[in-house]
Amino acid sequence: MFDFSYFPVLETAHFRLRQITSADADAIIGLFGNPEVMRYSNSPPILTNEAAVEFINWLEGHFQHRAALRWGITFRGDDRVIGTCGFHFWDAENRHTDIGYDLLPEYWGKGYMTEIVRVLVGWCFQNLNLHRIQADCTAGNIGSERVLEKVGFTLEGIWRERDWEHGRFVDIKQFGLLRREFLPPGS
Repeated sequence: MFDFSYFPVLETAHFRLRQITSADADAIIGLFGNPEVMRYSNSPPILTNEAAVEFINWLEGHFQHRAALRWGITFRGDDRVIGTCGFHFWDAENRHTDIGYDLLPEYWGKGYMTEIVRVLVGWCFQNLNLHRIQADCTAGNIGSERVLEKVGFTLEGIWRERDWEHGRFVDIKQFGLLRREFLPPGS
């Protein structure tokens, strides 16, 4: 099982997933300051260098406490962060975790996130001794739903008006994937 003694680097056919550092502050502002990226989020946008560094330090703290990992997504051969992905709410005893991901809008609809999430899910199942991975998304976030479905997740339910986003209550769709249902990349 993964022991958090190092930050793993993952690779797909097109992408490299690596640790996010303070050098990525501008990329974090570009990502989490983008209204389209934040459309389905109840988190405040990240608009300043100070807020970006605070966010990066927060991610590092989760890694140091062996609780979560969030990778920066880069194209292979280009170190600029264009998105993030990772796991959180890891429950080792009950063998499940949640995943999340985001990507700059100019890269949406190209199958990139599906490629990335397959590798992320495969790594989580292989290295965290998981039985289940779950993800949720705001109702209406069709792109995110499609990614989860293509990777093999099943819609398990809807939390009606669970979150307050942009001045209104929104429904949250819950998806789940069991280890036995997952087809690794290349299968």
